[in-house]
Amino acid sequence: MTYEKASEGRSVVICAPFGRDAESLRSLLRERDYEVVVCPDVKAVSNGISDRTGVVVITEEALARDAERLHVALAKQPPWSDIPFVLLAAVRTSRNPNGALSQLARFDLASNSVVLERPLGRASLFSAVASAMRLREKQFLMRDRLLELDESEARLRDLNRDLEDKVTSRTAELEEQVAARSMAEESLRQSQKMEAVGQLTGGIAHDFNNMLTGIIAGINISRRRIAAGRLDEVDRFMDAATDSANRAAALVARLLAFSRRQTLDARPLDTAVQLKQTCELLRSTLPENIAITLRVDPDVGVVIADATQLESALLNIAINARDAMPDGGRLDVSARRIPVTASEARAPSDTEPGAYVVISVTDTGAGMPPDILAKVFEPFFTTKPIGQGAGLGLSMIYGFAQQSGGKVRIDSEPGVGTTIDLYLPASDIAEPEPDQTVGTVETGRGQAVLLVEDDDSVRLLVADIMKELSYTVIQAPDAGVAIPILASDRPIDLMVSDVGLPGMDGRQLAQVARGHRPDLPILFITGYAENAATKASFVGTNMALVAKPFSVDALAAKINEMTKSTVAKQTRASAPE
Repeated sequence: MTYEKASEGRSVVICAPFGRDAESLRSLLRERDYEVVVCPDVKAVSNGISDRTGVVVITEEALARDAERLHVALAKQPPWSDIPFVLLAAVRTSRNPNGALSQLARFDLASNSVVLERPLGRASLFSAVASAMRLREKQFLMRDRLLELDESEARLRDLNRDLEDKVTSRTAELEEQVAARSMAEESLRQSQKMEAVGQLTGGIAHDFNNMLTGIIAGINISRRRIAAGRLDEVDRFMDAATDSANRAAALVARLLAFSRRQTLDARPLDTAVQLKQTCELLRSTLPENIAITLRVDPDVGVVIADATQLESALLNIAINARDAMPDGGRLDVSARRIPVTASEARAPSDTEPGAYVVISVTDTGAGMPPDILAKVFEPFFTTKPIGQGAGLGLSMIYGFAQQSGGKVRIDSEPGVGTTIDLYLPASDIAEPEPDQTVGTVETGRGQAVLLVEDDDSVRLLVADIMKELSYTVIQAPDAGVAIPILASDRPIDLMVSDVGLPGMDGRQLAQVARGHRPDLPILFITGYAENAATKASFVGTNMALVAKPFSVDALAAKINEMTKSTVAKQTRASAPE
């Protein structure tokens, strides 16, 4: 705010204590409407002046008596205030030719003062006072500008403080909103998980219950027929139960493939040979109104993959293509070798640089709109009715590709068709080793096998299988029982151990076993083990792994392979169980 201007610029303080100078000056200045204050001495002037005082008119003789006091009062004025002085000088004498000027210089008043010689005229007085008043008004104007600046700065500080308060408040609100959004997103994710579980119970449970029904019914009716002595159709019922069990095993394998926890036997495969065999399977599986073509680049070379899982992935793709072409169409299978670099546009964005074999499967089916395409790799997502699909086919393919060190890409256009590209690591070897197919499985020759399995039913059944194959079986439910046997002098030609044992797992037990028997062959059996998912990185020298569920022939072949160099000891007695 500014001071009231009515009393500013018109206030004149007069100090002329001797003679009639004070009365004369007051009368003259009132003629010009100045507000006049007469002070009897310098002390009164010092006490009466303020930053609202306009001009001080003072005689030289008054100033000479108490100039020091006046100087102290002026020093207390604010920085902007420099009160103008009109000094009425005494008559010059030879002894004091510059009396007034010396007083001004002594107290630093000469910069804003004017000296009038007495006797003085009216015009000189009015001119000097008016000039001093103009200077003083400029000071008042400067004061007002400074006050306005101070007020602006104060308002700015208030605004900044308000802004900081608002920012703090708004930040707190945003933090609450972010927290609320995070909770909502987490709730949505949880809801989606529950929805997925619901789809699981609607699809997987339906299919699995059908398979369990086939297993249980086949076994029950076989038992009834055997009890009644009617053996003519027992094989048919047992075959039905076995088929249901195999389909259940395949369903579990698809679940593990989706979760990237299946046991893979990744090895170099001849891409052309593998795809030729798969297409022959597809031609016998798909209806005749679907034409299948195969095109493999001559330089495609060798791919690193699990042959069984690759075939299963391609079969799943083909089945989806079949369902998308109910009236028939064309299924094109192709393979090419490409180098993937950081700037590769076609490959999925997070594909690691390197050489890949790209296996593409293209159908001429209905295609998929973008909203469906965005969900095809989600677990249990399916557009088929309950009982016609569990929603694991494409998610299994995704899991297989990821676990194999590759990627999968899908493109689809409604009314045109769908293309799925499998990116799998390529190998630089010229050609893979030929498969060692197993013919008739040889039985054992009395070799001793230490079987470590915590599931009683599985342990008893596997033990019976081994006994049927002429092996001597030593049973242990866990590592705690197995270790003393390994540390003993009992002959052991092979250890068969489950991976997921309670306490010390199968791989840890194998290390202990090798400490006691460095050359002992070890066969792992596993239904699921995270660290056994990649077979090559799990097993060591003279070790092997078989995934549950396994057939009798597969187990027998693997045991025979690992014990064939062991010298049979026909006279060995069976070890206690």
